[in-house]
Amino acid sequence: MKQYTFLRGLVTLGLFTLIMPATAQMSAQDVLEDTAEAMGGMNRIMQVDSLLMTGFSQTLNQDGGSSPSPHPNSPKKWAAQNGVERYFNLESGEALQRQRQGFLFPFALPFGHAWALTSQVQDGVDALNNPLMALRVALESETGGVSIEDDNIVVEFMLDNGQHVWLGINQLNKLPAWVRWLGPHSNLGEVTYTTWFTGYTPYDGIRLPSGLSTKIDWRDNVVTSFHIDGYQINEPLPEFVSGAGGGFGGGGNPQVVVTEVADGVWDLRVGSNGGAVVEFADHLVMFEAYGNEANSLARIDAANELVPGKELTHLIMSHHHFDHSGGIRAAVSRGLTIISKRENEGILRELVSRPAPNFPDALARNPQPLDFIPVDEHLVLEDEMRRLDVYEVVNHMHMTDAVFAYLHDEDILMQGDMFDIGWEWHWWSDNYLGSVEHHGLDPEIDIPVHGRVTTYAEVLDNIQSQLDAAIEFCENNVASGIYMAGCPVNYSTD
Repeated sequence: MKQYTFLRGLVTLGLFTLIMPATAQMSAQDVLEDTAEAMGGMNRIMQVDSLLMTGFSQTLNQDGGSSPSPHPNSPKKWAAQNGVERYFNLESGEALQRQRQGFLFPFALPFGHAWALTSQVQDGVDALNNPLMALRVALESETGGVSIEDDNIVVEFMLDNGQHVWLGINQLNKLPAWVRWLGPHSNLGEVTYTTWFTGYTPYDGIRLPSGLSTKIDWRDNVVTSFHIDGYQINEPLPEFVSGAGGGFGGGGNPQVVVTEVADGVWDLRVGSNGGAVVEFADHLVMFEAYGNEANSLARIDAANELVPGKELTHLIMSHHHFDHSGGIRAAVSRGLTIISKRENEGILRELVSRPAPNFPDALARNPQPLDFIPVDEHLVLEDEMRRLDVYEVVNHMHMTDAVFAYLHDEDILMQGDMFDIGWEWHWWSDNYLGSVEHHGLDPEIDIPVHGRVTTYAEVLDNIQSQLDAAIEFCENNVASGIYMAGCPVNYSTD
């Protein structure tokens, strides 16, 4: 038996030795044609005009950037998509995905748990996460070189928009193993995506996978797992209409609304998101760089116009979640010093150290090192004009490594995700009061990242009503035999 295993190993080794030099000499067209034959034959795959892929999936919330802690091994938050219908128009190169999504973690607004039907039209690289679509596009595109990666032949091709894509093809069975592309990312600069195709089985004369998973090159995170339960070939296509929203805060030319809250204290807001700017003797400090580069640079530019001769030098980041750190790379590109909980330094260095040569953002165009000031329990920023205290947030399992800021003379509190007047449910209602009491504070005004400037009395009233609504939501679901994440609510305002 041992001798047989050894000989088999030699044969396998010899096979790979023979395959690798041969495939390296093949043209991209030869490789793609062999792949077409392996999938069912060139004639058969070219007869396909449309493909419907159905199943269910899970996606990683904020690409893994919404974990309670910034630690790489912190548990991640997932969203589930059921009743997924993914249509591919192989003639136009477009895809339409329809699904019902629900968050597998407690969320503050009903849409996160409503399982409402949504749809999204995709094209370019976003439509290539099926091997038939990827192969068809590759066959019709300008191709580059052929290389070997592990046990896969890799063919590079270029889309009409100039974007480069790589198709990995298994050397033994000639079936597509993965498709890879690059894309811009607000937090990470630039990300490499790889979608793996696994479990091939024949469907109406074509071999198609039973599952796919997409990974990114940050922390090796799997961001999508798609379980396919069936295909339909050449079925009539529905109208491709998108019904899904964008990312954090949009782009373009954001309009910043500036509101003076107190002498030397302003609220700078783009839409419903923003935060405070505080004046010191010779500089300004901003709370939060929310959303994305465009929104954050707009707020930075507006802040620098507030007081002649004074500019922003410091930025306080409440916590690491990717919506709240979406403008960090932009802020660092402007030379701002970042202040946050000590535990956030590691992930911040990850974010700002990533290159973005293909999709250069503000930091790639103007590289700057991260200048970081850590907060443990308490940090004081003070000069002859003003004192601003930065405190750690307590009792908050949504964001364990978070800070908020406080002006004692004005009794103004600045926070992100401790409270939002627009929330319907508050799942961690004791974090706000717990933090205020823990640090012995007596606020009168709240300047939030989300929502609008409110009085402390409004905060207390709304936290209680949001808590009551969360309890009722859980009770109604339990009565129907549904057990939602976050239920039962284990927090109170007492």
